[in-house]
Amino acid sequence: MYKPFDLFDNVLNEIEKGLKEDIDTAVLAKNFSLSSVHLRRLFKFAFGRTIGSYIRSRKLAASIEDLLNTDLNILDIALEYGLEHEQSYIRAFKCEFGLTPGELRKTGRILKITPPLRLFDSNRLGDCLIFGPDIVMIPEFHVIGKQSQVTFRDALTLVSQIIDQFIDNDVMYIPNVVNPNVGINICRKADNDVDYSLFMPSLQVKSLDTIPKGFDHYTFPSSLCARFHFIGANDSDLNMATADDMFKAIDDFMDDDNQQYFLERKRLNIGIFDSSFNNGNNRLWEWFAPVIKKSEVEISKTPLGIFQTYKQEIPALRFIGRKYTEPYNDSFYKKALNNFDDLHLNRLFDMIEKLSDKDPKTIYKGSDSYSILMKSNSSENNEYWIGMFMPKGTGVPAEYEMIDFPKSTLAVCSVYGKRGSIINYDVDCRKKLSDEGIGKRWFFQRFNWRTFFEEDYHGNRILEYCYFI
Repeated sequence: MYKPFDLFDNVLNEIEKGLKEDIDTAVLAKNFSLSSVHLRRLFKFAFGRTIGSYIRSRKLAASIEDLLNTDLNILDIALEYGLEHEQSYIRAFKCEFGLTPGELRKTGRILKITPPLRLFDSNRLGDCLIFGPDIVMIPEFHVIGKQSQVTFRDALTLVSQIIDQFIDNDVMYIPNVVNPNVGINICRKADNDVDYSLFMPSLQVKSLDTIPKGFDHYTFPSSLCARFHFIGANDSDLNMATADDMFKAIDDFMDDDNQQYFLERKRLNIGIFDSSFNNGNNRLWEWFAPVIKKSEVEISKTPLGIFQTYKQEIPALRFIGRKYTEPYNDSFYKKALNNFDDLHLNRLFDMIEKLSDKDPKTIYKGSDSYSILMKSNSSENNEYWIGMFMPKGTGVPAEYEMIDFPKSTLAVCSVYGKRGSIINYDVDCRKKLSDEGIGKRWFFQRFNWRTFFEEDYHGNRILEYCYFI
């Protein structure tokens, strides 16, 4: 069985090879051991148009070269591209381009054609596919489900358990369901400043007139949304790694200065799954998030770059993490951030947090963060550690290293901007603090859950450079 990326790559290539042959949906489906219905639905989900109309458009586009560069008559060209009747070709051509093949030969008018569809590296997630974003308008709808509080750290593991429990125990009690095969998962940031979100697997209902006892409800208002969609081979593809890569793709979209939208700060996400299509071959997932046009948002009063420096007292701490050595060059911070993302993806920060009975978030203000700890040196290679500050005396597993720090004062330099740019402000922060008369040797970058992992209306974040003095 073909994996999604290889399947579509081969299907698109087969279409181009078969433009002058009897290529159609039935032939393609047979070649790739799929049903025609399955292939049609997959193609429409991926590219937003039917495979039949795409094949027809590509045949008509390819036929233009024969019309303009040969003396073949219209019937021969129609037959060459798999159309048995001249009039069928003429009607299809006029519908596609607004004029007949004969009129094109007479006028030589410039036509807009359908180019071949292609897959790019940005579409690949392992063997799976991701598309988007499309900016779409979602009309108002109502859902009924069961809401849970899920911490940000546990979201990637607990969500699937909550969904399974909802499907097994609750869906049969929801009345007035619009489509029982379509599950809608709504994730909202809590109104107060807490480190959890509100997650609710649900079904769309016709009205909220009858809400079963013990169930929750939500009305999604008409909203402009960014839509991403994902195609996986099976349930195992909808995993933590996929979700992490999905959100990286969303971050890349939001970090693009050329795009015209911001994600809404309230961080409402909608995931839609259609179980009627999960027939053992593919899994389809659509993800929506409300957006607003940049022109509709007040310009941020926070300047990009360094916007704040301050001192902070901290208790005696033990830093626990993994050690790395990288050449200090232009790509150093990018490599460090990639290693940081790998640890985050593999939940190794969670393992550190479990080493102590004390909640790490209560150690000092800002301790609800992950850190890249570095030591200034003059060698070509730079040593750094990725991990967390824990209470003094916390045990250290064999695969980790630790560094003890006495009660200290931090000089903190806060940087505001895009994820890809604020990681490179070490030199600027050092110079600014030096100008303010603050010396330093050890320093760390503090990735706070609310100010770094949660971007603002403008797609920007805050990263803190902290120096022991």
